Amino acid sequence: MTCWRAICATIALNIAMGQALANPQQPDDGSKETAKQAPRAQSEGRTDPANRAKAESNALSERTATGRGVHFTVGEVIVIDDKKHGPLGAMDVLTSVDMIGADQLHNETVNEPLEMLKRVPALYVETFNQGIISADIGIRGFNTQGDVAHTKLLIDGIPSNLHIGYPDLKSIFPVQVERIEVVKGTNDARYGLNNVAGNVNVVTRSGGNKSTGRILFGSFATIEPQMSVAIERGGLSQNYSAAYRHSGGYRDNATVDRAAGSAKWSYRPVDGISVAAILRGSYMDADAPGYLNENTARDNPKDIVDFASFDGGKQRNGHGSLHLDYQIASTLSLGLKSYAQTFRRSRWVRFDQEFDQQERLEHENQYGAISVLTYRPTGLPVEALDFEWGVDYQMQENLHQRHASDQRVRTGDILRDHEFTFHTMGSYLQARIRPISPLQVVAGLRVDRVAGSFTNRMTDTAFDINDYGTIWQPKVSALITPIANHSIYANYGRTFQVGVGIGAYEMQSTALEPSINDGIELGYRTTPVPWLNARIAYWQQRASNEVRLKFDDSGESENIGETMRRGFDIELGARPLENLYVWVAYSRHGSEQIEPGARAPERKGKELDHVPAFTAKGGVEYRVIPQLLLSLWAYTQGDYYLTKENNIGKYGDYTLVNVDASYDILPWLELGGHIKNALGASHDTAVWYKDYGILGTQHNPGDGRAFYTTITASL
Repeated sequence: MTCWRAICATIALNIAMGQALANPQQPDDGSKETAKQAPRAQSEGRTDPANRAKAESNALSERTATGRGVHFTVGEVIVIDDKKHGPLGAMDVLTSVDMIGADQLHNETVNEPLEMLKRVPALYVETFNQGIISADIGIRGFNTQGDVAHTKLLIDGIPSNLHIGYPDLKSIFPVQVERIEVVKGTNDARYGLNNVAGNVNVVTRSGGNKSTGRILFGSFATIEPQMSVAIERGGLSQNYSAAYRHSGGYRDNATVDRAAGSAKWSYRPVDGISVAAILRGSYMDADAPGYLNENTARDNPKDIVDFASFDGGKQRNGHGSLHLDYQIASTLSLGLKSYAQTFRRSRWVRFDQEFDQQERLEHENQYGAISVLTYRPTGLPVEALDFEWGVDYQMQENLHQRHASDQRVRTGDILRDHEFTFHTMGSYLQARIRPISPLQVVAGLRVDRVAGSFTNRMTDTAFDINDYGTIWQPKVSALITPIANHSIYANYGRTFQVGVGIGAYEMQSTALEPSINDGIELGYRTTPVPWLNARIAYWQQRASNEVRLKFDDSGESENIGETMRRGFDIELGARPLENLYVWVAYSRHGSEQIEPGARAPERKGKELDHVPAFTAKGGVEYRVIPQLLLSLWAYTQGDYYLTKENNIGKYGDYTLVNVDASYDILPWLELGGHIKNALGASHDTAVWYKDYGILGTQHNPGDGRAFYTTITASL
């Protein structure tokens, strides 16, 4: 209750300050700018085929010409360009920001929604295919094993990470998505916990009068109906979605059933006030085929592991949130969000013939509030000046249990029974100033604190959280545009990690220190002509004492010492012709364990595990005739070490090519054809080393060549 009082008091102070800053007598000096909006072909309805290519080209030209940050877009991204109102968003962060448009996402066919992020430059995805433990993402040299919490995932601005930091997107289907915003690096002051290497915000459809129905069917007995309905009348907008996916899976015993639904209501009673409510829920039931040894994975990739034939899991997600946006005055705005959500996961797993099966339960409830006050004074002797104060709070109530089981039936006593609360509270102040047109500077300071208690219900013992104190995180960035359409930017930022599970509390034998992650970036963005945009950036991040979740079944975390990550990104998007669009991205990732400490001197100078040496991806879209669109996109990644000692060898490199075609039978009806892994490449989407039982590398073979058909109706 103390933390709730603190957050309520802080939000009340936020509102009070807003009212104090607001000056209703201040004359309108003409600075109130009407919101400009890119063409709404995607949200209002389907463009007539004869004019669509021209509309797409014009939309790209408008975005690149008026873009106020250093972001890079893939596909058609529709945003409201309202520089004078509302909080600072992803486009205002002077670091590497990528945006993926709905046109790139709506035709995706994925068992795990995180795979949609595979198109994002510098982001890589590992697909486990083990029931509800299905995938993880990595950014800028951080691995994809779920043992390092490094990426904050948000859906419509609301956090969606499990307690250990694992990003969860299972309530989302492609047809719901309007765009995906990815902020890379350490310079974004808006978020604290889990925002170590960056953050991903999935923005779902809002407003409009477009209703879409889509059904997909194809390889592995896959069927996926999706529906999205949008109704906007006067000040009220309604958005509803429902979807279901069934797939038998490429491998045996890999059947997945997933269903999700959502409702979003937004009401604008008067100018300057908008209130919204979102409800979302999902259910997933998935079998797990287990991991194969290397020989079997090459010779019989569809096989399952005999002792894993009853592995799998079920998951239920629920979410509700309230949103308020209040334009207090022409120079002052307030945004408030509150939410409650639950993740209930049950998993049956058996890792080795010598072990019994376990049932693992994770029931997590999260409650939170977010407040942002933005002040943009006018009449000053500078081009622009913005101040922003944000406060956020989250309380977690978690129950993690393990039970001995056989063929999904519990046997014997409980093996683990942990109940714990975890509170995070953060606040930030940042200012953006444009003293002259070519120069923009953003400086900010964020502070975070954690609290909570832990109870081991098997021994009836309780423990307080480790005393991490107040974690200070300065941020500063600058952007200069010496020549029109050519910008150079640089930034510095600090982020942090703390322990998870047992590792966050005083019960662990060695108390964990917080890990401080300092990062820098230097980049160049150019739009030399309206139809071309490109960006190149060098970055590095140094962690003072990196925190990782142990994979020894203890539930503990550990500090692994000082680490360094560095690399560079190259991204390019072009529409040289009205009917041709091309994008490419290449990222290089380097990592080093600089000082692992006395406990593991053999790791000094070695690379971090499960970090691909590089990722490269790109796509080509060509509208042959107004009704026919052909596209091809490819993804390739380098190999990585499986252990921190680098003593097993390198695995994990592969290349995939995907082909799509869509034909407009009628202006409102589209027929699509899709080939995934068109070259039939043999590859592993996940590899790890098992150092217990039967030793050796463990592999999940990726899907072979697959064919899908879609029928989409948009009215």
